[in-house]
Amino acid sequence: MTAAIGAFQIVGAQLYSTHHASAEDLLAGRERPFTPPGYGLLVGRARRFTSLVTQLHIEVCGALADAAAAAFAVFATCHGEIQTAARLVADFRDAAIVSSARFALSVHNTASGAYSVAIGSNAPTTTVTGSNAIAAGWLEAALTALDEQRSVLLSIADEPVPEGLRGPTEPAGIAAAFLLAPAAGSPRGRGAQLAFTPCAEPAEVSPRDVLGRAVAAVGRAQPARITLGRIQPGAALELQVAAEDARG
Repeated sequence: MTAAIGAFQIVGAQLYSTHHASAEDLLAGRERPFTPPGYGLLVGRARRFTSLVTQLHIEVCGALADAAAAAFAVFATCHGEIQTAARLVADFRDAAIVSSARFALSVHNTASGAYSVAIGSNAPTTTVTGSNAIAAGWLEAALTALDEQRSVLLSIADEPVPEGLRGPTEPAGIAAAFLLAPAAGSPRGRGAQLAFTPCAEPAEVSPRDVLGRAVAAVGRAQPARITLGRIQPGAALELQVAAEDARG
């Protein structure tokens, strides 16, 4: 049995991959050489020690920053500052000392703080991390938009897991940002909702494919259903995007 959550709008969507030029290229398997993000919202000293995952968050958030300036924000990441953590462990192992500046930026909500400072925002932010962070981030963002009747910026990003940590071997760093808004009101966007769907086994999803499909769905006229991942025992979370002529 499927249980739907209230309707909302997706006002904007943006994807960045270090190895793909667009969501369509990602889904088609067309790769490019490693291309680092520019993360132009950060300037001067704020760029020092910035990890790839933070750069990716800032890159996609920056593309929606004007529209999302006063929005609540939800950041989601499966692995957090995993490369910084590996670097700290290696530094301590080799020299029994770590950089205090790098340590300060090793927490999972580094990107949310950097983004808020960069745009001068005091709007609330939440950071979600863990193996089902994509689904949990969408749920947090959608419920916030519905409960607060405010726009919510959702940013999802991950960097490659260092080989020594024996995690997933995805070589690309990838991020996607979505600006959600209540179903009624302005600005107008693409109608969408989330739904709990039965899931006898853990819903295995490819994070990069999920983000690519979600961004591509916002730009296409056809309706789409995207499994975001397991959200609770026996249930996965599904993003349902309405057809273009059913805009909110």
